Amino acid sequence: MVSSLEAHALPGARAAADHLLAFLSTVSSSEMLVPAQIGKAFGVTLGPDAENGAGWTVYHSSDLGHGWTYWVQQSDAKPSMKNGFSFWFDHPDRTADATPVCALPLDRLRATLTAHGWVERPVPSEIGSILAIEFAKNDIVLTLTPRDGTDINGIACVLSLQTADGR
Repeated sequence: MVSSLEAHALPGARAAADHLLAFLSTVSSSEMLVPAQIGKAFGVTLGPDAENGAGWTVYHSSDLGHGWTYWVQQSDAKPSMKNGFSFWFDHPDRTADATPVCALPLDRLRATLTAHGWVERPVPSEIGSILAIEFAKNDIVLTLTPRDGTDINGIACVLSLQTADGR
């Protein structure tokens, strides 16, 4: 069920969130975190990531509206790391209102991932609070930290997520 906040998100933000959830619903291992698979899932082509160099690919969307864009990034496996994946909404003004891209409430992410075999686990901090939330499936671990989201009218919106799983 789509929340009122999601329904008012920019169409491009809703489409990106839908592509992300569809991809994460079907991915079964880090071997699938490759440019061709990710590009197909999002309907885009990932190209070389000049900022990170060899072994990295990226896609940066055109403006979704109000200065917001999204990024999809992939990194190839290395001896100490599996293939990696990142997704995030971006705005050049870090203080910009994120309401236009609140297309992925945390509750929707949780429901979708758990329905497709992902296991949620909290990562506690040293002083008893929650440092992060991880979603694990086979050899993939997705990580969400407080900086990966925002609260909009009492709804926790996911603005980014990434794999964080060394060998």
